[in-house]
Amino acid sequence: MIGSFGKSMLCPEPGLPQDEVRRRQNRLGECIGYVRWQARRHRCGRVLVVTYQAVEAAFTNIPNVETLHFNAVAGLDRYKDVACLIVIGRPLPSHIELEALAGGYFGATGASGYTTERTGVRTVSGDVRGVRVIRHRDATAEDLRAAICDDELVQAIGRGRGVNRTVDNPLEVHVLADVAPPLAYDKVTTWDVEAPDVVQRMLLAGIAVDSPADAAVLHPQMFESVEQAKKAFQRAVFKGQNPMKDTYREMSLKSAAYRRSGRGVGWQTAYWVSDEREEIRHALEETLRSLADWRPH
Repeated sequence: MIGSFGKSMLCPEPGLPQDEVRRRQNRLGECIGYVRWQARRHRCGRVLVVTYQAVEAAFTNIPNVETLHFNAVAGLDRYKDVACLIVIGRPLPSHIELEALAGGYFGATGASGYTTERTGVRTVSGDVRGVRVIRHRDATAEDLRAAICDDELVQAIGRGRGVNRTVDNPLEVHVLADVAPPLAYDKVTTWDVEAPDVVQRMLLAGIAVDSPADAAVLHPQMFESVEQAKKAFQRAVFKGQNPMKDTYREMSLKSAAYRRSGRGVGWQTAYWVSDEREEIRHALEETLRSLADWRPH
């Protein structure tokens, strides 16, 4: 998945300005939401997340999710039956650390620093997609970077023992990193497309609705105002009539039409993924004050 998942995007550090702390917390929160969504999709199986040690604990309390961190995965066999494996980030040393290592092993390096290059990855259909990946400017240092970084991702992916799987026990692998391990990919996509949208975030919080005004009341932790909710809905291409695309439908969504009390108030729709229909109705009534009508679909 194409996006920014380096340590400087996710991991806390002492002495950072508050706006940078919030930026990293927001991106980590998006990744947590993404993992929660995949865990819900694979709720009958196990999900393994491999990421940086500094943020590993952020994923440990998600139901049916287990975690590992980079450089502590080699040889482990207890994850050979996980349903989904998600790699977030990559173990990349700073260019200064890498160049010192390369100098120690191979002598002085030439060019200094990292850059990005466009490379091709092959899909299972035989197509080749271009993606941007990180590289070191010096060829010798790049060989060492690949051994430290790319090979560790291959080790992480290998914990799922994909080579031993069959159609009866498939393994789904998600790689969130600017690295392209030599694999065949079902899908090459971007974080802008795959990051949890407003509907997914509401569903993960319990209830999604197709009314921005009601969403602002139900989910004040997401929306500071009705106007902010409207903008969030627009960004998600939320049409108002039926916002549920295939991504949501695979979650076996339940739904009901509801109408708030008051003259001239129209019908809205609520969606949820649990089996607790009456609890959902009670939550709506409690938060929205009162319902004039409720009609499960």
